[in-house]
Amino acid sequence: MREVPAYLRLTLLIWLVVIAWLMGLLGGIAIGQAQAAEPQPTPWHLPRFDGGDDPRERPPGGTLEPPPVLDARGLYDLVVTCFPTRSWWQPEIALEARYANSDKVAAQVAQAAESSTYAGIVARIPLYSALEVDREREREAMRRTVVAQNVGKIEQLIAARTIARRELSLWRSIENRSSRRVAAGVAETREQIDAIAKVAGLESTLLTVAADLTAAKLLLVGMCVERTDVERAIDTVIKDRL
Repeated sequence: MREVPAYLRLTLLIWLVVIAWLMGLLGGIAIGQAQAAEPQPTPWHLPRFDGGDDPRERPPGGTLEPPPVLDARGLYDLVVTCFPTRSWWQPEIALEARYANSDKVAAQVAQAAESSTYAGIVARIPLYSALEVDREREREAMRRTVVAQNVGKIEQLIAARTIARRELSLWRSIENRSSRRVAAGVAETREQIDAIAKVAGLESTLLTVAADLTAAKLLLVGMCVERTDVERAIDTVIKDRL
């Protein structure tokens, strides 16, 4: 048996290598086409707190605007006028009954009406009572204290809301920037999570301030429930600065 020449063996080896390479290449192309035909999963993206997508990379321009000035004294005087005016005509109506002692002698039965048995309605008009005057002063002081505290609370809440709104606009810009940095792979997700937590906290603060403002306003309006003109004036004074 004649030995196959070396050049034929080399040629056959080269052809086998070429055929294997072509088969691998065709298999890779087929696999790539099959993977491309499959739907690609959407990359996970952490949205912003409000779910918006509008760009907010630039922080708010301009300086911090001071909160609107509340006419505290005017609002205080307006509510104080709602208190009922003092009246010196304060009659009291009472039910009074009296029972005579049956052990008394017959002569005593005919005595004055104070010792006889009777029942009746008695009207009294107090001319002066130092105790009642002191009580009225205490009630008046308490009412004025409540009004002053709520007027001051309204002014404080308006200022707190102005600061919170400014801070929220800044943190929204930081949140949007961190979202883009995380999507580009140049920052960790923790950076965006911290910004989202700050934005959520400020949104909650604004809701709390709004609820406290409503409660303080309703308390003042409730003191003037019998005077609709004053109620409208109070609502206008507060609403103009909300």
